[in-house]
Amino acid sequence: MTPAALRTLQELGEDEDRDLIVEGREAYCGTRRTTVRVVNELLGIFALNAVNGQNESPRYYTISATGHSLLRRPELETELLRWMLKRPRRPFTIIGDRVKDASVLERRAR
Repeated sequence: MTPAALRTLQELGEDEDRDLIVEGREAYCGTRRTTVRVVNELLGIFALNAVNGQNESPRYYTISATGHSLLRRPELETELLRWMLKRPRRPFTIIGDRVKDASVLERRAR
């Protein structure tokens, strides 16, 4: 994660009322300007939740449970990226700030 993405994630984690707002090519974390690239980076690792629809403008985002896990355990990012690159792709979940195979957990629950 880039330093700018980490800073944005930390700010969202520190203040649950703070939104990340994107309108066109402009993005703001609270009153601080950031970049759409940072937002896309955080979306790519599932660190954000969309508050409104993707076709609505401006778009609002908040920190997700995965984002909170990433703040508690930064190594999770490497695990997430490794999991997303696996072939064939399999569903996953995050439990205890670690990536778990969701299909195995589902089979155990039956």
